[in-house]
Amino acid sequence: MTTDTTSAGMPPITPSHDALDIPPVQAAVAPVVTAVAPAVQSLVGEGKAQISSGLGGLAEAVRDVATKLEGNGAAPLARYVYDAADTVESWSQTVEQKSVDDLLGDTRTLVRTSPAVAVGLAVAAGFVVARVVRSGR
Repeated sequence: MTTDTTSAGMPPITPSHDALDIPPVQAAVAPVVTAVAPAVQSLVGEGKAQISSGLGGLAEAVRDVATKLEGNGAAPLARYVYDAADTVESWSQTVEQKSVDDLLGDTRTLVRTSPAVAVGLAVAAGFVVARVVRSGR
């Protein structure tokens, strides 16, 4: 099937604009966005703090596992687990230090450059969130 409408005697199809690109719609939405923005920013900040705290707790738990491995004579394996704990701790510090906009930009870049990794991280994050929610009941 062809999209060339000129051969059928019809004018060519021009691309339509997104409804949100229409200035009156933008003007109507802008006050709502302005009113809601502080609440959203507050929620995002709280979420960022919880993520950073959760990653810090995970790093501590991983270090505990490494200490137990080391005590049980598995020092080479314990070294790898300590390295993993250090990596998780650095993620926690990165989340804590970066702004929300920077984190969103990093996320967009990750999704564009490595979509499979992004999906894997989303699944892992969903699993962690589900565990946290269930443990809070």
